[in-house]
Amino acid sequence: MQQHLYAIKIIVLVILFLTPANLFSDSKLEKENKDLYRTFVSLMTYGPDNEFYEHAERYEQFLKKNNMMEEYFKIKTNEGFFDLNKKNILRGLKTVEQLKTELHEAEATEFYYLATGLEGDLNKAMRNPKADSIYRQALKEVGDRDPKFSMLVHMNLAQVNYMTNREESFRCANLAQSEAEKLNNYEYRSLSIGLKCYLYFMMGKREEFELEAQHYQELKESFDSLEAANAAMGKQRFSHNYDLVIEVAKLAFDGKFAEAIEMANDKHLNVDRQMVIYCALGMEGQYEKEKSTKRLKWGFGLMTFLYFFVYFMGRRRLWLKIQERQAKLKVAQEQAEAANKMKAAFIRSMSHEIRTPLNAINGFSQILCSSEFDLQDEEKKDLRERITSNVEAITIIINELLELAAGESVTLDLNDLNPIRINEVCRNVVAMSEEHNDKDLHLEFKSTLDDSFAIKSNEETVSQILQKIIDNALKFTEEGSVCVEVGRKGKTLEISVTDTGIGIPADKQETIFDNFVKLNDFKGGVGLGLSISRRLAKTLGGNIILDSTYTTGSRFIIQLPIIMAQKKAK
Repeated sequence: MQQHLYAIKIIVLVILFLTPANLFSDSKLEKENKDLYRTFVSLMTYGPDNEFYEHAERYEQFLKKNNMMEEYFKIKTNEGFFDLNKKNILRGLKTVEQLKTELHEAEATEFYYLATGLEGDLNKAMRNPKADSIYRQALKEVGDRDPKFSMLVHMNLAQVNYMTNREESFRCANLAQSEAEKLNNYEYRSLSIGLKCYLYFMMGKREEFELEAQHYQELKESFDSLEAANAAMGKQRFSHNYDLVIEVAKLAFDGKFAEAIEMANDKHLNVDRQMVIYCALGMEGQYEKEKSTKRLKWGFGLMTFLYFFVYFMGRRRLWLKIQERQAKLKVAQEQAEAANKMKAAFIRSMSHEIRTPLNAINGFSQILCSSEFDLQDEEKKDLRERITSNVEAITIIINELLELAAGESVTLDLNDLNPIRINEVCRNVVAMSEEHNDKDLHLEFKSTLDDSFAIKSNEETVSQILQKIIDNALKFTEEGSVCVEVGRKGKTLEISVTDTGIGIPADKQETIFDNFVKLNDFKGGVGLGLSISRRLAKTLGGNIILDSTYTTGSRFIIQLPIIMAQKKAK
């Protein structure tokens, strides 16, 4: 709830910041313009997305028609901020490109910074390192014309550079604070001082943090007293964005690490929660080390023998605890870095995998519907088949994402299992796979079991697992064969899929079952097939393994428990 209220405040701030001073002047704007603007502000803050976009388009057309280009550019920028607040990054990037084009066509160089600043915010939301250079370009474009804009950009630069260049981060934070002081605006001053408190906490600098936290508290008390004494103060705001972060930092600096971590987990922070917890854990390790050292010094005068015994045992426990803590911190850091890399790779992959078939569908549809092309029946059939193929590709991606979202929550009850003839199921899947065998590979099925052999399982799930494994084999095999073989090993049924493809490197054999892992970025798909297949196999009480002894290509083995063995399906 706190984050939502803060987002609303930021939207209102952006609207006021980007609104021309003469917008509410009755002598310069007619009533229709004022009504359109008020509705725009209301919908941007509280309204449904579809109503906002429809009204924004209507308002922008009105401004263009009346040649109010300055107001138009700023309202268009606000539309981009709405996209950003709604996490609609792709639409926001399109808004930026449209705004850039129209600014260049109008030669409105004095407003270039609006589009550049919005582009920086979108890249910052995506954690794209390009955000730094984009923000700096925006500062060059704005010059000295808009101190408020410069202050907000410097705050964003401080956050962007924190992990890679802390010296530059603090330089930008100090610039933002200096600009906020010049503007004499409580909201900007509280944001700039709160940001510095957060940076000092992350660096573990207690004295500097306490000094800035004191300034923050004094500013808050000053605002409260002025607000009570002067009704005009209602025109200003005090940002409480960093209140919770400062409270967590105070607890951590006072050695109350459990309370600090609990507060960070239970409350809504407006900063990176994992980084705050990581910092608190690091401080806890240092605190424990210093505390143990003091205890050892205190006991030195008791007796020599006891001192050496306690010292040795204490140092040993401390060393083990520090090693354990460092190991946890290292794992947490690696997980955070891996998550960031996975997120970036996922965004790139999804952008490519979805955009490519969409572009193809769009292009082929335009050709098919255009009267400019005199197409033969065979050509029309080919275009329809291409469109269908690309639609199926998008459908597969969406289905895999839905299966991934279901996660470990998907389970099967024994009542959902029925006797199935395993040879019949495998033959059906192989037959369906033959339709996608565009490379004319030799696709065959073998079985050491009788056709009447049945196990108690879920036919749809088994077919889905086998289909994904075979599709994977066909994708990475250029020539040769793909063989599906069924056999029994004790109380386990094994279905192996063997191909003569490119194989899997030894260093990748432990990771191919992870989400979004792809051995070849130039092949289609988003890297979810094997991870989903293994999870589905486990819901049936089985597993999927890679036969590392097979080196001519790849061999995946689907293992399923034999329940009601030798029972014939009715």
